[in-house]
Amino acid sequence: MGKLMEAKGNTTLSSGAKSRKYFREVRTELKKVVWPTPKQTLSYTGFVVGFSLLIALLIAGLDAIFNLGLNHFIR
Repeated sequence: MGKLMEAKGNTTLSSGAKSRKYFREVRTELKKVVWPTPKQTLSYTGFVVGFSLLIALLIAGLDAIFNLGLNHFIR
């Protein structure tokens, strides 16, 4: 591990300096993000809600069918 430290340089930062560096890098990366427009966000949200409802209905339907089959099998 000593050789690894030598290869990277012997830079030791305090925890405060590490935190500042981390948040500076986070800010830099966030500036590179291409954020969706409000219209796109609304569209994507509508799709997710609609698809979630569709899947919920599918699962509820399958549950009802399996319950009917199980009730018929038990009787």
